[in-house]
Amino acid sequence: MEYNIAVVNSNSFGQVFTEHWKELEGIGTVKRFMLPTDIDGKLLAEKLHGFNVIIASVTPFFNKEFFDNKDELLLISRHGIGFNNVDLHAAKEHGTQVAIVPQKVERNSVAENELANLMALVRQVVPSSERERAGRYEDRAQFMGNEFSGKTFGVIGCGNIGSRVAELFSIFGGPVLVNDPHPATEPEWFTNNNVERVDLETLLSRCDYISLNASLDDTSLHMINSKTIKSLKKGAYICNNARGALVEEDAISAAIKSGQLSGYAADAMEVEPVKADHPFLKNDRILVTPHTSAYTYECLHGMGEKCVSDVKAIVAGKRPGRELTHNLDD
Repeated sequence: MEYNIAVVNSNSFGQVFTEHWKELEGIGTVKRFMLPTDIDGKLLAEKLHGFNVIIASVTPFFNKEFFDNKDELLLISRHGIGFNNVDLHAAKEHGTQVAIVPQKVERNSVAENELANLMALVRQVVPSSERERAGRYEDRAQFMGNEFSGKTFGVIGCGNIGSRVAELFSIFGGPVLVNDPHPATEPEWFTNNNVERVDLETLLSRCDYISLNASLDDTSLHMINSKTIKSLKKGAYICNNARGALVEEDAISAAIKSGQLSGYAADAMEVEPVKADHPFLKNDRILVTPHTSAYTYECLHGMGEKCVSDVKAIVAGKRPGRELTHNLDD
């Protein structure tokens, strides 16, 4: 069989670690596509006509319309974690395997970046640095921040990455609260790390610093909104390296304007790439980075290795690791 491999909307696969691209070229034809994030399914299928293997970034969305027009597709290997941009039921109907990167590959990189972005926001690292570059040293007293030591921390979503964020928060010596109806951690993890499970309202009302790490589904869509923000401790900070749609963006802006929320750091936005006129980009109390949490050499190497191994498994007539693959047999 001839294998035609499309790398879709990934700026990083095969760029830093060129050996991953070369390995795929040893299997078949490889081409990179940078497509609109909101491209419709039928047009997406037309653009990828003839490609039976896809390595996909977090966008675009491979929906039912896409699969209805793309029967030759053997595999979608996500260059990342989560199945959010793939209609798994449609994939199953058309016999397409869908695989993701193991969460442990991204665990440290994403959690550490979450803390880095939050600390940069609280200590106003970006605006103060920009002022220094402009020769405005005398403005430094404007950039007041807050300490982290002894504060109360909250993590919404205690999966692989959220649990690591909680562990990092614990180094500051304050209480760490977690909200997750189905945490992926063992019960003893909470005891060993002195972490308390609470409901969402309690977490929002008590925490000075809050990290969003929930997966995106119908129950978590816009979970931070104009209603839930009313429970927020006045002056709290929120960081979000999970999914942009976990928050209602207008509610975030309103809460910062009112002072209910002191700042918001986001590495994930509901619509990406973010347009230049987005109000978040004009607010010094908001820090937006371009979905770069996984951009460490260690993480990108592991992600690339997994995608290459997925393709090799398909070529060998096997399926990628069961625990990391949508099970088409269920």
